[in-house]
Amino acid sequence: MNDYVATAVGMAMGAPVPPGTLVKLGSDWGYLSLGFGEHGKRPPPAEFDELAVERPWEATGVLVLDQWIANFDRHDGNLAYMPTLGVAAFDHDQSLFGACPPGEGVESLGGSLHRRVSSHELAPHLKTSEHFEPWITRAKSITRPELQRAVWTCVDAELLSRLEAEALVDFLQYRQNNIGQFIEDSYSEFTGITAWTLDADGGE
Repeated sequence: MNDYVATAVGMAMGAPVPPGTLVKLGSDWGYLSLGFGEHGKRPPPAEFDELAVERPWEATGVLVLDQWIANFDRHDGNLAYMPTLGVAAFDHDQSLFGACPPGEGVESLGGSLHRRVSSHELAPHLKTSEHFEPWITRAKSITRPELQRAVWTCVDAELLSRLEAEALVDFLQYRQNNIGQFIEDSYSEFTGITAWTLDADGGE
């Protein structure tokens, strides 16, 4: 469920995430996404310094997405960059509800509602802040009905209760509106950026 909703949100904002969907596996549900790599091989771990310099647009988009969905688990094993193919961010199972125990989803969301993703792996490698504003604008353009559509798919599959679904939509909308503040509170971690034009609302 975390992977499905996080990917739906990422695709809606145009972030570099491989398309994926829920699939029925016997009596259970699973998540299936397109592979990223050449000749069916798993891509090598991303070199974050290379990615940030050569693809700053995509790198910034991944960082903005992670702040939105409260993904504290970004590393070179779930972020791929191949110059011949592009960038792919995947494996978002620790975002949103994360690994919370069954029945504790709403409490889990409440605990991370205001929590900033600190020490993001990409932060010290970025050299420019110019792409934050357009990415935040993209994220904020996604409406509540669009968020509900993705989340309610999980209700129909009985992966979420209605209470959990409403809490998740509220969670996404709150963090959506505060991405700029989360980024601003992280300024000291972007050691490669010397000039900032972003304000807490995502404008210049």
